[in-house]
Amino acid sequence: MSFNHIVIQNILRDKWTYVSYFLSSMFSIIIFFLFSVIVFHPNLKSLDPDSTLGISLMLASMLVYLFSFIYIIYSIRAFLRKKTKTLGIFMITGASMKQIRKLVFRENLLIGIIAILTAIVLGLVITPLFLMGAKVVLKADTFGMYMPLQAMGLTIGLFLILFVVISTVVTRFINKEASIQLLKSDTVIEKPIKPHYVLLVLSIMMTVTLAYLLKIEHSIVDTLSVLYYLLFFISILSTIYLVIAQGFRLFLKIYEKSPAYLQKTNMLLASNLNAKMKSHANMLFLITILLSGVFLCTSILFSSYYNVKKASEENYPYSFQYIADPKADYNMVKADLDYLEKTLSTVQAHKYYIEFKSNEDQRIGYMALSDYNLLQQQETDLGKDEFIAVAGSRDVAPIINTANDLYINSFKLARTQEQNLLSTGFQQSYFIIPDDIYDAIDYPVYKTYIYELDDWTAHTVLANTITSDIPSLPGERYVTSKIDLYDTEMFVKSVMFFIGSMLSLIFLSAAMSILYFYLQTTLQQEKEKYIGIRKLGLSKKELATVIAKELAILIFVPFSIAITLLLITLLSMRTMVSTAFLQVSMASSFCFFVLFLISYLLIRKSYFKRLVS
Repeated sequence: MSFNHIVIQNILRDKWTYVSYFLSSMFSIIIFFLFSVIVFHPNLKSLDPDSTLGISLMLASMLVYLFSFIYIIYSIRAFLRKKTKTLGIFMITGASMKQIRKLVFRENLLIGIIAILTAIVLGLVITPLFLMGAKVVLKADTFGMYMPLQAMGLTIGLFLILFVVISTVVTRFINKEASIQLLKSDTVIEKPIKPHYVLLVLSIMMTVTLAYLLKIEHSIVDTLSVLYYLLFFISILSTIYLVIAQGFRLFLKIYEKSPAYLQKTNMLLASNLNAKMKSHANMLFLITILLSGVFLCTSILFSSYYNVKKASEENYPYSFQYIADPKADYNMVKADLDYLEKTLSTVQAHKYYIEFKSNEDQRIGYMALSDYNLLQQQETDLGKDEFIAVAGSRDVAPIINTANDLYINSFKLARTQEQNLLSTGFQQSYFIIPDDIYDAIDYPVYKTYIYELDDWTAHTVLANTITSDIPSLPGERYVTSKIDLYDTEMFVKSVMFFIGSMLSLIFLSAAMSILYFYLQTTLQQEKEKYIGIRKLGLSKKELATVIAKELAILIFVPFSIAITLLLITLLSMRTMVSTAFLQVSMASSFCFFVLFLISYLLIRKSYFKRLVS
């Protein structure tokens, strides 16, 4: 019998152990492959790799691969734990550690190659449907099927390297003594979690302090830069783990002293949780982290997707804004305006003409009160020595100090307006002054032509045509359109939303897969334990109750902690996020709860069936 024959026979003899490892690996590869199909799609070839979207796609690709790397390492380690007894048999029968490692390496590599090929084939089958979904999300005119040779090559190359590296490294951790001891004793006794309440309090204090600095003391955060965020991240992870582990331990101690402990099957449940306290705490921590990533990622990307219209209006208030520079050629301006009039004649448009004068050295604009009232559609009065300060850029407060101003240094501030009046960034601020004062100012005049369309989001093609035919020319004309900005931002947000959905799907599936692996690796031991207990009189119904409660703890406790973390984040950001953010977060949380409830019912039924079979 050759060595390769032993490898294949070993896989076939214990095929259900290998199937779970194969499926989890294949799923990660399919996600990466489908993501690569989007990244290399011909419609995205014109994308600038240095743009926000290009960088986001690159970072997301790296994140998907990095997560796949970590996830497959976890799968292999879980797989090896389940294979420990089998490896112990090989060792007792005389196999050397070199042969054992060679056996495990070839098994992993063979499964990895099959998983890669299967994922590519299934990925190609799914790709047309996947691209149709991407077309809808990205609102693309065409996003058709193509032969993704680059995606196939990248997926095969990267995951082949990944399996070779992981298989080589992980086999170094196979412990001969532990395997033989496990084979002899047939049981594993976990060490209990020790009390670390002081460490828990210190960790919470550190996390709260770092969060406070992030919100209030920006100078320290700016000074520490990346080091601060790394420290904050580690602090959050440590706090979550300590809260879960120490909270779990404390809860069981309190529960064992309560009257409910002696009722029905509660004593058996508590005993089971105590015996697996450490592994349960690790499992709860892993699933909590993954779910927190899913909830935060989904909420942030959904809300940004729905805020595009409002953000576009805040940056560029009008459908089209044409500003003629004082030095602009008269004939060019006339030709541009004729073109605009002709192009916009087919749609319902409200037209305004205003002008403002600019202190070009300081980029301060002066606008007559009558023009301001025309834009604001209101009748505001000003005293002869009063002015209104209006923001020139989004989220930047207007300048209100006029002490050194040549014309209005003695004027009183009537009020300020945070919303920028014209396109963001064109001037630092605008001073609204009485008409007679405006007429006396001797600064260059910027003539401004504004067109506001009804149902403006429906005219993206028209906006693209206009901004393409008469682009901005510094020193001559400045053309902006909130429709064009909205169209561009919607595309970027759609891609970001798509990336976020993919990452959320990976995290969510990983959480369920880790739980599945955990149950699989402990199934045989649990089965033997419950067979013994049933001989003492435990009924199937009572066993089902114990299993249902234990699985509910493993699934819904991480879900509850992740939701709590999301709510804390939303509460701390309540002044920075919109109502849509909160609504979307609540809606997505409810959808995830339904998914988890369905997963819980399916896992409970399947696990109980295998446990009593």
